[in-house]
Amino acid sequence: MPPPVAEATDLRFDDIHDVAGKPRNPRLAASLHFLADGMVFGTWAALIPSFKSRFALSEAQLSVVLLAIAAGAIFSMPAAGRTVARHGSRANLRIFAPAFCVSLALLVLSPHFKLFVAAAFLFGAVKGAFNVSVNSQAIAIENAAGKPIISSFHALWSLGGMSAALVVGAALKIGLSPASVAIGIAAVLLAVVTVFHSHLLGGDAAPKSAAKEKFLFPDGKLLRIGIVTFMVLFAEGVMMDWSVVYARTISGAEAWLAPVAYGVFSGCMALGRLFGGSLISRLGPSGMLTAGGIFTTAGLAVVTGIHHWPATFVGLALTGFGLANLVPILFGAGGRAHEGGAGNGIATVSIMGYFGFLIGPPLIGGISHQAGLPAAFALVVAFAFFIAAFGNRFLGKITTTNESLRLPATPSGMPVASSSTWMAC
Repeated sequence: MPPPVAEATDLRFDDIHDVAGKPRNPRLAASLHFLADGMVFGTWAALIPSFKSRFALSEAQLSVVLLAIAAGAIFSMPAAGRTVARHGSRANLRIFAPAFCVSLALLVLSPHFKLFVAAAFLFGAVKGAFNVSVNSQAIAIENAAGKPIISSFHALWSLGGMSAALVVGAALKIGLSPASVAIGIAAVLLAVVTVFHSHLLGGDAAPKSAAKEKFLFPDGKLLRIGIVTFMVLFAEGVMMDWSVVYARTISGAEAWLAPVAYGVFSGCMALGRLFGGSLISRLGPSGMLTAGGIFTTAGLAVVTGIHHWPATFVGLALTGFGLANLVPILFGAGGRAHEGGAGNGIATVSIMGYFGFLIGPPLIGGISHQAGLPAAFALVVAFAFFIAAFGNRFLGKITTTNESLRLPATPSGMPVASSSTWMAC
């Protein structure tokens, strides 16, 4: 059945004052949560070579750690989608935003490999729940604002990753330990998300009838969105987890410089997302999907073809810019394609996407053990080429125009947004 339809009305933030009457700033609060999310994950990604050295990990053992993180995310996201539907994203973020910061500290304090794997699973589980919750909050804010702003939130996630990579690289350069850097970053971010939680937007819980729905296998539209999201997040996961290792072991970057590889990738993703709204307006989501695939394919060709760190950084820049706006488009489409609410839709698309995280980095590790990292990256090139050449045909038309005022309803019964919002048809 098609999703329920709501009458078009003017949208307003439904909860912009706290109980004491003080004004909220939901967009700022959500932006800081995305920034914190990106910085925590970016700190982990930048420190992967340090963990690899500390525990003397082979590629196969590192793959086990990466598998644990992704498995934790897969485990937590269905439950997070249901709790968002029942209680709203703000209630979820009260728990999972601080917990994600704490989980980074637990990760770096693990004394031996077995506890490190267990901490990695916990890190992934909290990350998965945080991901569903913060993206649901972003869609609620975008719905209330009546204009496409999700790309700006995802830009801050990427900016957080870039900032973390630069901080980690600088800290290692001056001789600080990886643990002290990670704990310091986690402590600052814990304070930020705690202070700004009260500013988040409320009122995005689904109606009781929708909140009671169980997580279902996606229908045709969600399935197609999920498959493409799988490919995009496969590529992102590989870049996030292997770019620093690649720069260090293949491209010859020094230990302090290698984390900058992740910073370059994330920084260009942030740049692309900062201009995401205007780029989507100019090219349309369909054009952006094709352009993203082309840039990603070209960037990975440079990374795999020229094994010197300056060329690797250029290739990662192109790849980051190419992938920049694909997940915001796909998450937004998924959140609006499920009649059980944005949380369930995002959870469905996220699970399929994070399955790319689940098999991507470990699979690349396994292939690289046999054929080397450059050859292993060929699989990512193949996915990027598919998105560029066949993505639009596979997904069907994606449009930014509102052909009717009969828009799919949000969990609160409001239409999704104004006519400028992109929707998968």
